[in-house]
Amino acid sequence: MSLPTNWMKNRACRQITIVLVSTVSVIHMITFLPLSKQLERNDHLKGKITHIGFLKVHKCGSATMSNIIFRFGIKNNLTFAIPKKGAYITNTDSLLPVRPTGHYDILIGHSIYSRKLYQYSFGTDSVNIAIVRDPVQRMISAAYYYRDVWAQAYLLRVPESNFIENLVRLPHVYDRAPFSFTRNAMGRDFGFSSSISINDTDKINQHLDMLKKDFKLVLVQERFDESLVLMKRTLNWDIEEILYIKMNANKHKVITLSSDLIKKLQETCFLDFKVYETFSKIFDEKVKAEGPDFVREVEWFQNVLQSVWEFCHTEQVGNIVKIDKSEWNEPFHITQENCSYMKMEAITYLPMLRDRHQKMNN
Repeated sequence: MSLPTNWMKNRACRQITIVLVSTVSVIHMITFLPLSKQLERNDHLKGKITHIGFLKVHKCGSATMSNIIFRFGIKNNLTFAIPKKGAYITNTDSLLPVRPTGHYDILIGHSIYSRKLYQYSFGTDSVNIAIVRDPVQRMISAAYYYRDVWAQAYLLRVPESNFIENLVRLPHVYDRAPFSFTRNAMGRDFGFSSSISINDTDKINQHLDMLKKDFKLVLVQERFDESLVLMKRTLNWDIEEILYIKMNANKHKVITLSSDLIKKLQETCFLDFKVYETFSKIFDEKVKAEGPDFVREVEWFQNVLQSVWEFCHTEQVGNIVKIDKSEWNEPFHITQENCSYMKMEAITYLPMLRDRHQKMNN
C-alpha cells in the first residue's frame, strides 16, 4: 500500500484543498430512506453493480474491504445479508430474513464459500469478490493477532521464544488441525474440504476451477490500491466509494522465514499457496489488460488517499477536503463524518445494520 516515489510530483499537478465550511455529510448513514430518496439513489446507481457477495477471508485486509462495501451499501440504500447474531454466516437459516417482496444486495459477513449460500442470497446476477494475501505474511500476521488479541489456546501453547519458527517447524505439535487460523485458513474460507490432502491434485484443481468461475474478481492484499481501482472499474463505482482507512492492523515484529521454513509452510499450508498462486496470477493478467491508463489512475487514487488520510487525522469539525475533477472522477468532498465511517469497525456497524434491517423489512 506504499505510495509511488513520484507521488509528490503528481500531487503538485492537481489541486486538492481543505476548507472550513458549514456542511452536512453527503452520506446519510444507517437510515431507511423515504421513497423519493430511494428513487434518487436508483438513478444515481445506473450502471453500477450492486449485488455483491464479498468473501471475507481472515487476515487478508478483509476488515478494510468490508468497511468500503458497507459504506457503499448504506450510501445507496441497499439491503445486506447479515447474520442474526454474531459475525458469522453459517448457512441460509443464519441470515436475517427479508420481507417477502424483498431481496439481498450485499453480503459482507464472515462465511465459508458455498454456491448454495451465495446463490440463495443473490441469485445469478451477483458479482462475487474475495481477497487473498501472501501465505507467509498472512500466517505470521494471523499467528500474532490470534495469540495476542484473541488469546487462542493452541497459539498460547507455542513457546514465545522463536514463536513463528516453532509454529511452522512443528505443526504436528502445535497446529495439528487441517484448518486453523494459521493453517490453510484461506483454503477453508474458499470452501475447500478439510479432508483434502496435498496429494489430491485433481480435487484441488476441480475446486479451483469452480472458484475461478464463481469469482469475477479476487483482490491481492499486497497490491491493495491496484486491487481497489480494478474493483472500481469492474463494478463501475466512483473513486470516492473506494476510499479507505486501514482497519484491524495488529503490529508485531518483522519476521523473515528461512527457505527451509518456507518450504515446510508450503507443505503444511498447501491450499493457501495454491489459492494465492492461482488468483495472484489472474490478478496480474487483469491488470495488464487494463493498459497504461490503469497505472495513472492508481497514482491519482493514491494521491487522493493521502490527502484524505491527512484530513481524517486532523479531526477538525467543520472542515472538508475537496477533491477536484480528474479524468477518473467528478469533483467531490469528504467531511469528518465521512472519516468517522471510514474508521468504523464491524463490531460497531453490524448492530446498526441489524437495527436498520429490521426497520426496512417489517
